[in-house]
Amino acid sequence: MASSGQRHALAVSALIATTALVWLSRPVASGLFLGTLLAFSLLTLHERLSRRMRSPQLAALVLAIASALVIISALSVLSYFVVERGTVAANSVVRAFDPGGPLREVATRMQAATRDSPIGPIDLSARLRDAAATAAARLTTWAAALASVTLNTALMLFFTIMTTFFVLRHWPAIMARTERLLPLHPAHTRIVLAEFQLVGKEVFIGTLLTGLTQGLLAGVGYAIAGVPEAPLLGAFTAICSLVPIVGTMLVWVPAGVLLAIVGHVGAGIFVLIWGALAVVGLCDYVIRPKLVGGQGHVPSLLTFIALFGGVEVFGLMGLIVGPVIASVALALLRTYDNAMRADA
Repeated sequence: MASSGQRHALAVSALIATTALVWLSRPVASGLFLGTLLAFSLLTLHERLSRRMRSPQLAALVLAIASALVIISALSVLSYFVVERGTVAANSVVRAFDPGGPLREVATRMQAATRDSPIGPIDLSARLRDAAATAAARLTTWAAALASVTLNTALMLFFTIMTTFFVLRHWPAIMARTERLLPLHPAHTRIVLAEFQLVGKEVFIGTLLTGLTQGLLAGVGYAIAGVPEAPLLGAFTAICSLVPIVGTMLVWVPAGVLLAIVGHVGAGIFVLIWGALAVVGLCDYVIRPKLVGGQGHVPSLLTFIALFGGVEVFGLMGLIVGPVIASVALALLRTYDNAMRADA
């Protein structure tokens, strides 16, 4: 049996080893984190597939490869529509306000109608031309940036898929070892790990998959209404679904209002109704609860703090990291509170 001093020395050495591993994994931390959350969202499916294939390792491999194909396809489609088609659409808007363009007359009428307003005439043509020109320039810059980060993206995707396979294949062993290593009661450790697993399911299935569904439904609505560049607007709708509070309304509300302003009142009303019923109502109140298996368990105030604070600290990744940290922290606080009440 080791002495008390030897056990303490061993504990310090284990802490140093863990710190060293975390420090070494920093360059690929995003891939490891995303892969873990993705695996959590696939654990139930992995159990079913393992029983059918009679091989947990083969089931994990199939799910990892399928996840890679889905992620690559989704990123490729979004990049194409947002960058390539977005640049074309922005340049088309600039030309539409040129003399003789389809939007020139609308801008002239608005400027005349607001000439006597307290804020003065609104030169819609100049403002939208400047905004479209700026958007075209930024999208061109994004295209160059995408080309330069291809290697980093491929590296992150590689570690995401590898982590997904590893967690799916060894999750029972990971749970058992975590219960032994963490200085917590095993029941408390299981509660925290269960919360971590639930958050992974909510992020990947509840948020990302619902966002893609919202983009698809919105694109169908834009196409039915005859909106130009309907696939591009559908892609923007999917991206904006990640924005707190307003979400997809950032796209379909301006699209419907603009259609009504340019004279297509029926199409504009259709887009607004479609967005409210299909994009928001169906997805948020029917599809998302079905995918996740229940309503959110984190208070709304804490959710907003996690989203905005996560973006401020971690950038765009904060939309995923923030809610995960908030949920796990809340689980620890609830576990501590329950333990204290049990002792009392």
